Amino acid sequence: MNLNADSFEENCLVCHKNNKQFQTFMSKYILKYSSEKRVKQAMFEFLKEPNIDNSIMPRGFTMRWGLKEKTTLSDDELMEALDIYYERFNLKKVFK
Repeated sequence: MNLNADSFEENCLVCHKNNKQFQTFMSKYILKYSSEKRVKQAMFEFLKEPNIDNSIMPRGFTMRWGLKEKTTLSDDELMEALDIYYERFNLKKVFK
């Protein structure tokens, strides 16, 4: 455990090492849900109970790669990670 790492680094970057993946996920969430609040809520709900119906990825993607496993993070840890993720990868930052 890295004492300087935040919730996002410790729990998300472990598997998703490629920033391109994070940008792709964020752009899909923004296109579908628009606001920061709705994006975070949709991500939260998906990560708590991943299923094909609440996934923003195309069915072909989920059929090939499968769904993410249900998160083991507490609600507070998950929201912290989502806050950090949104701050780092929201489209306003990407297109500056």
